[in-house]
Amino acid sequence: MKSLLTLTTLLLFLISNAQDTFSIVDYYPIADQNEWRYTAPENWKEGDYISKIEADTSNFFHYFEGTAVSRVPNAKSFKHYDATKAAKLLQLNENGIYYVGEVFSGNESYVLFDTPILWFPMQFHSDFSMDETRGFTRYYNNGNQTKGTFKIAQNLASIEDATVSAGSYKDALAFAFETYWDFGKGSEARSINTYHHAKGVGVIKASARFIVMQNKKELINRLIETDMKTYALH
Repeated sequence: MKSLLTLTTLLLFLISNAQDTFSIVDYYPIADQNEWRYTAPENWKEGDYISKIEADTSNFFHYFEGTAVSRVPNAKSFKHYDATKAAKLLQLNENGIYYVGEVFSGNESYVLFDTPILWFPMQFHSDFSMDETRGFTRYYNNGNQTKGTFKIAQNLASIEDATVSAGSYKDALAFAFETYWDFGKGSEARSINTYHHAKGVGVIKASARFIVMQNKKELINRLIETDMKTYALH
């Protein structure tokens, strides 16, 4: 009887853990030309709020050339644009999604982290969290370079049903994350975010507060809230 109880307990443990395992590519589909359209946030005057992924077949060679920054091995490279035309530089391999840098709005400069950040591991559980700090170099189109520090902390805050303009989705993963940029000379930026990811779709709802400071004085403090209207995956 004791052996039977032990076996039953083990089976229940294994089942529980199997149900608690997620694959990030199910919730963050990364492929060339994937596109999501969202409701326009307050004071946005350019139609739908559009997020789009584009493949970079050069594997960011034009960004990495001449730098000592390490690349992610055996990875495919993508730019994930937001509606402001800023783009996260992402690389995907069997270990997950790496965040390697950022192209800022206006395309006048870009950032490369000293080493890639494993933003989302390929497999994770409901207790997922990460907290990373990286130095970075900011490269300007005029040839100038500056150094800075980037921090990101993230956790899977909840698993919940969500209703958005496109419909209702069960068991969406709500990731809460904060970022901090220290650009030097008193220039700083923060963001406080919650993104809901639905399986087989991607981000269906987002709340993001952006704060820009100069010498500790707030210049911008803006909340953007939006939800998905349509999506197209490729």
